[in-house]
Amino acid sequence: MIDSPDISSPQTPNEAPIPAMPVNQTVVQWLNEVKSLQQQIADLNSELVAATEHSTAWRSCYETEGQQRRAEVTAAQQKIAKLEAEIQDLRTQPQLDTNLGDSAIALQIEGMLNMNELKAKLFEVWIDRDRALEAIKLEQYAHEKTRSDLTMALADAMDVLKPT
Repeated sequence: MIDSPDISSPQTPNEAPIPAMPVNQTVVQWLNEVKSLQQQIADLNSELVAATEHSTAWRSCYETEGQQRRAEVTAAQQKIAKLEAEIQDLRTQPQLDTNLGDSAIALQIEGMLNMNELKAKLFEVWIDRDRALEAIKLEQYAHEKTRSDLTMALADAMDVLKPT
């Protein structure tokens, strides 16, 4: 009978001897290692696909929110322009009306015969004044809120555009 040759790998002088294994066992071990590595590759590919889908979903949400913010900013800018035009109109309008209004007010006062009518008219004027002041306060609040929203939108836009 012929002695089977030693299948162990060649030794370098500093290495410990590798025990000899039958060829079938070595091949089975390598095949198992290959299968294990293939499974790891498949798992990593699945994780990569899931991560890509997740990032795509987040990117879509981010882009949608960006579009909404830009639309809000545009609408707010249009509203601010409209309000500024209204303010300008209101600033110029009283100057025109005061000249004509003084004589109309004088005629109304002369038409009132007694003190009770004057008091009633004064009361109406005060109510109108209070309503106008309240409307101005609401408009100032809305203006401040719009300014704050625009500032935040601008900050968000700057964060988005900031190079990483």
